[in-house]
Amino acid sequence: MRLRHSPVRPASAVAIAMTCAVTLAACGGADEEQADDPGMEAAAQLHDAQPLNVGDVTLLPESSEAGTYSELVTVKYSEEVRASTELDKPECMDAANRWGDLESVRDAPASVAAYEWSEGNVSHILVQLDEESAAEALSVEPPETCAEYTATYEDGSSSDYGVTDLDVPPVGDESRSFGIQVSDDDGENHMYTVMYRNGGLLGTTSVMGPGEAEDYEQLLVDFSEAAVKRQDQML
Repeated sequence: MRLRHSPVRPASAVAIAMTCAVTLAACGGADEEQADDPGMEAAAQLHDAQPLNVGDVTLLPESSEAGTYSELVTVKYSEEVRASTELDKPECMDAANRWGDLESVRDAPASVAAYEWSEGNVSHILVQLDEESAAEALSVEPPETCAEYTATYEDGSSSDYGVTDLDVPPVGDESRSFGIQVSDDDGENHMYTVMYRNGGLLGTTSVMGPGEAEDYEQLLVDFSEAAVKRQDQML
């Protein structure tokens, strides 16, 4: 799976939502990490409920993982990167996924799936909560000051981030959508996300690539609707 530009450094808001194929490859896989996870059985059920393919977007099982949310390799890796990253606006750390710090989410069964697609990188996160906790997570939004901010990495390089709302049709019981633009010396990349609630399930569909929102909007909606339909069938 390749980006058309050089891969974006996995910092701040982008880290957790980056394609799992990239993150898990950097960490060496997830199977051993999750072997003793008490939430593994429920997480495995979530994983079985992930879409296998939507159009020409196809699941990459070897680049996906399941277990308790806070114990996922993807999450641990993003936290390591976050700890070594400085922002000019500290309140914008994890601007787009502050929900991941909620205790109810961190202790919950979760599945992160990566998908192959010729137009960019696709990932889908599914977390099992109750309806109240899922609604709370969905309501957590970044401060208005985080429309623009700069991240400086451990090696001294930096990237400029911009967070904007997306006008995407609603998905599931309720949803919100946003985009993140990342610019650095290697060029520009974008991540577009639909975050939705399906009963007590919290889901996020993310596409990362060099295109504009209109290039990915239909896929975001089609994939998220297909994911909700499969959840209703499997869980």
